[in-house]
Amino acid sequence: MKTAGNKRSRIGVLSLAGLIALVMLVLLALEFLFLVSGNRERAEWTALVMVDQIEGILKSNERKTQALVDALKENYITKAKAVSYIVDHVESVETNIEELRHIAALMSIDEIHLFDEGGTIYSGTVPIYYGYSFDSGEQMGWFKPMLTDKTLAMCQDVTPNTAEGKAMMYAICWSDTGARMVQVGIEPLRLLEELQANEINEVIASMPTYDGLDIIAADAQTGVILGASQPGVVGQSLPDLGIGRTGDAKMFQANVAGKPSYCVLKTSGPYSIGILQDIAHVNAGVPTTMLTVFVYLLMAGVILVLVIRNMTMNILNERRNANLDGLTGLENRRAYEAEMARLEKSPELRQLVYVTMDINGLKAINDELGHDAGDTLIRGAARLIADCFGSRGTVYRIGGDEFAALTYMDREQLEQTLDNLRESARLWTQRNSMELSISCGSARAEELEDITPFALAKASDKRMYAAKAAFYQRGGKDRRRLREN
Repeated sequence: MKTAGNKRSRIGVLSLAGLIALVMLVLLALEFLFLVSGNRERAEWTALVMVDQIEGILKSNERKTQALVDALKENYITKAKAVSYIVDHVESVETNIEELRHIAALMSIDEIHLFDEGGTIYSGTVPIYYGYSFDSGEQMGWFKPMLTDKTLAMCQDVTPNTAEGKAMMYAICWSDTGARMVQVGIEPLRLLEELQANEINEVIASMPTYDGLDIIAADAQTGVILGASQPGVVGQSLPDLGIGRTGDAKMFQANVAGKPSYCVLKTSGPYSIGILQDIAHVNAGVPTTMLTVFVYLLMAGVILVLVIRNMTMNILNERRNANLDGLTGLENRRAYEAEMARLEKSPELRQLVYVTMDINGLKAINDELGHDAGDTLIRGAARLIADCFGSRGTVYRIGGDEFAALTYMDREQLEQTLDNLRESARLWTQRNSMELSISCGSARAEELEDITPFALAKASDKRMYAAKAAFYQRGGKDRRRLREN
């Protein structure tokens, strides 16, 4: 039928659109996976870089702290030796508390203690310490090596002292005479401030971060968090946050404080340094990118569908034009023969009604009024035949004035259609200055024993010629003589 090609074309375009939509979904899914995977890799790279930076800062701070302590120790030992020199050369100072305190003030020392050769305090600026010895506690016992080597000079790290528990640094040396040991004590406020500034919590808190990224540093042994970029976390443990991995510097996922996060944890000396990145922030740009990609794919898909649709329609139109009669616009003999060949193997043949139609008196019109008038008559007939049969089948122009309709209708419908055609021809004749008459013959597949398209055509042609002969007989014309003239 005429609409079959267009219908198949629409189905083909819809199928193509569905295929393109499926491809778009696959591409979007792949793009999503690539984006998320890329973001994860960037998050891991960022975390490892930050861990290395923090590790470097911590090591640098350790070196600075140690250098500071070493410098202060050397300075304090020098002060102890200076006090020892004064005590050796000014006899009145040794047991004079006020003089010793005056010397301490001049030298920016908080305490001076004089020990006898047995390691017991017998003089100094703090009388309540008199009688304390190297055996009085762990802090003082640290200096016991002085008793066996008078060439030693020692300085202790910041340590709570034995008597009061104050954080102090003590330096001690033997006098030049070897008669006593001189110890100076300093409350190292500046050193304590420097050490505080270098504490892990201060280091982590001072690191630059952004929304969705947190830094933590925990004790490598206990997992207790010692420093964090966010307040309120210090003092908790890694399991409290939902982190159960060790510091192997490999990316893993964990629900940190209820948020799915990418985590990197690396052990560095006594610390486990962690970089926590909220996955939602890491992938914050994915929806916008996906929307942009979707719009581009949609535009490309629409353009592709339109291009292919136009190409398909052009091909179908070219194919259709190859099967169309140039004068009438009906299907031509080429299309007719192709359809007859198809019907020969089609079950549709059993319901087929073959109708043959031929214009009466065309030669006379051509001879009397010219071929232009004859063409007008052919076009008029074609239009009437198409109007009557086109909705129930396909109409072909198979010769100069011969037409065939391959249609599917019952007897009553066929008779009604033929009546409509005769009435339409009569009305056309009234509107035009020449007569239009069409002879018709039909054959149904159910009437024949040998059911083939060409058998139907032969039977229909025979009845059409009979009708044509009757037409000429009614008009008192001899058709053979008309042909000869």
